[in-house]
Amino acid sequence: MKQAIKRVVLTILILGVIGAVGVGAFVYSGIYNIGADDPHSRPVFTLLQTLRERSIAVRARSVQVPDLEDPALILKGAGQYAAMCTQCHLTPGMKDSEIRPGLYPQPPNLTRLQVAPGKAFWVIKHGIKMSAMPAWGGSHDDETIWSMVAFLQKLPDLSPKQYKDMVAKAPPDDDMDMSETDGNGKAADQPVEGRAGSAAEQGRVAGAVPDMAMPAAPASVGAPAPKSRHQRR
Repeated sequence: MKQAIKRVVLTILILGVIGAVGVGAFVYSGIYNIGADDPHSRPVFTLLQTLRERSIAVRARSVQVPDLEDPALILKGAGQYAAMCTQCHLTPGMKDSEIRPGLYPQPPNLTRLQVAPGKAFWVIKHGIKMSAMPAWGGSHDDETIWSMVAFLQKLPDLSPKQYKDMVAKAPPDDDMDMSETDGNGKAADQPVEGRAGSAAEQGRVAGAVPDMAMPAAPASVGAPAPKSRHQRR
């Protein structure tokens, strides 16, 4: 009996070594095309997708969601979204951008998808490895990230006009993207002075929108810094 167990264990070890050597040889050979224009095979895609979704779901469980119905919070989030997210996740009425078709995996169109608040907060704060999703928690405090989450809950129901009106009223941000779309629904270039967040536009918006106090983030996700830091990639 003991001899049989030893043979089984030895066989498993040998197969494990052979498998490890095979995987190492495959990786080192460079056979697998890592180019973003060559999609993963179905098994690899399914494996990575499941890994990503389960990783996010498990970590988002401990996130305590604050009140996301505060109009000031939503308005701030609109400005943050316009500044950081539109080229990947689009805006109402925008079908595509210059960068989005070349990304793999392709970012979700958040104008048609509502993400659970806890998961949205975790992804925005921590990002996703080997994707175009950065970890904004390194340059933005929790209350600013929650403002984006609050806005995302409203985004799928906004018309193009409602979106533009909301962004125009948001606290000014130098990186806001208020570009119009062309006939194909793609972002069209605009002169700097025509964008919200430019020096000229900031003067108009700042005079119309007072400073807005933001609610404190829950203790479970860390105490927010006193002021959002806007460091752009």
